[in-house]
Amino acid sequence: MSHPPPPCCKLAASAHLVDLPHVYQFDFDLYRCTCCSRFWVFAWREGVGGWEATTAEDAETMQNLTGNELRQFMKVWAKAFN
Repeated sequence: MSHPPPPCCKLAASAHLVDLPHVYQFDFDLYRCTCCSRFWVFAWREGVGGWEATTAEDAETMQNLTGNELRQFMKVWAKAFN
């Protein structure tokens, strides 16, 4: 899936860091802006997608957890956007 540049730096690219679990019918992927180093999650499902800012602490957690622990974390993290 192609997506627009992150909203922080409109002309910058983003570096894909990790595929995150699907929750609430959305696919999530963690990125980092190559210009300002801010962390972003790109959330998308068929026909709809967008960036959600995330903290460095949450990004670290997303990169360190696996399996059911990561899925549970993402359910809580993404609940605000559901």
